[in-house]
Amino acid sequence: MNRLRLLNLASQLNNCGSINPYAVAFIMTEMKFRGPLFRACEILYALWIIFIFRREPQLTLGKCQVAFRYWRERYGNNNFLLFRAVLDDIANYNICCDYINMNRRNSLKDTIICYNGRPSVLYVKSFCENLEFFSSIMRLQGSKRTLALFFDLA
Repeated sequence: MNRLRLLNLASQLNNCGSINPYAVAFIMTEMKFRGPLFRACEILYALWIIFIFRREPQLTLGKCQVAFRYWRERYGNNNFLLFRAVLDDIANYNICCDYINMNRRNSLKDTIICYNGRPSVLYVKSFCENLEFFSSIMRLQGSKRTLALFFDLA
């Protein structure tokens, strides 16, 4: 996710209330490991399984790479809404939050293991860097908002 899109996502989420930085960091990390072509192939494969074989695919989808069943739980049997949501940043964030909330763990390490299975050192390092980067953006946005309110610019 490039910086401009990340800033846009942060401002959209900020308007909705509190933001789960873990969810954003997971999305950023998963996007690093699975590019747009790979994700497009996953969508095509899922569509093929659903419409040709008439069964639910056993794979992860979206920028957040959450299991298909979580997408199905949120979007029901409407495949059009489900696959449109797979391409949407906010929907990916919401599904990621759903997954994290349904699979609560006691520590960040356990949360990463639950989310990824057996994460590599590179995955954990990338996640931590993304978490710190996003947190710094949120601190910066918070200070800008505070200054704007202070000077009556908001």
